[in-house]
Amino acid sequence: MKKENYRNYQFTSDTTSRRKPDNAAAFKHTSDVFVPPHLAHDPLDDLYGNRREAERRQQLQEEETRRRKRRIKREKIKKKRKQKRKGRLTAVGIVLFVLLLWVFLRFAAVPFGTLVIQGNETLTTDDIYRAAGVPGYVNVVQLSPDELKNRLEKDLRISSAVVERQFPATIQVTLTERKAAAIVMTMYGFAYVDKDGVVIELEPQIQGVSVPIMTGKKVDTLLLGDTIADPALRAGLEYLQNLPPDVLKHMAEINVGNPDNIIAYTTDSLPVHLGKGDKPVERAAITDELLREVDSNHLLVQYIDTTPGAPAVKSK
Repeated sequence: MKKENYRNYQFTSDTTSRRKPDNAAAFKHTSDVFVPPHLAHDPLDDLYGNRREAERRQQLQEEETRRRKRRIKREKIKKKRKQKRKGRLTAVGIVLFVLLLWVFLRFAAVPFGTLVIQGNETLTTDDIYRAAGVPGYVNVVQLSPDELKNRLEKDLRISSAVVERQFPATIQVTLTERKAAAIVMTMYGFAYVDKDGVVIELEPQIQGVSVPIMTGKKVDTLLLGDTIADPALRAGLEYLQNLPPDVLKHMAEINVGNPDNIIAYTTDSLPVHLGKGDKPVERAAITDELLREVDSNHLLVQYIDTTPGAPAVKSK
């Protein structure tokens, strides 16, 4: 084995070192060079090879990791863009659907939504629909709250109207009906007037309304919607409006024949002197107080004087 190994080595001899040249300047010192043999299974080659293979694998893994990260990042960006695109398309679709639905409901003769009416006591729902100009079906998209309010308040039977649109598809109407506060005698019958003196009804005869009647004066040519302008009648109306409800229901008549001495009569025919009808708030309070006193003491009274500062109960 040793001999075979020795054969694998090659030695070169430096012949120039054994003889001296004639020219000393041309002399160059050389030495023997050892050239190692190549072993088929050199352990150093295996060590370096494994290290290079490990480095190469590590580089490949790092490169693969970087590629995977880039791919994941691209996929995330693509997914976000797709989601944004999908969201925009969805939003556009919803807007178009709502727009088309609104156009359909705006012009098609189809019912949609609810019309809620509150505050009506004598008026029926059909009466209110006719006054407001609502067709046979209710479509809240085609109805305008402002137009409903204007139309309703033009009706003499309605004092005021509050119209509100409520989400999602409701319109609420709150009414205050005009109520007869007194009956005024006319040349051709009787006029029912509200607390503001507006004529809300004309009848040839009194029909089933338990409100005080104004006597002593007949008004000529009253029409629906007219407003009473006579000072004595206006004074009588203001006095009635300031009476408490439990006292008002016992008032049957107000005689304005003498504007300087207006007299109210209770359902028991008890006269209540109102003078010129001035200071209606004070006179109404005095009337309430004196009537309570008469009722609690069971007095026999000729009349009651409501002059502010000097009220009196005239006994029989």
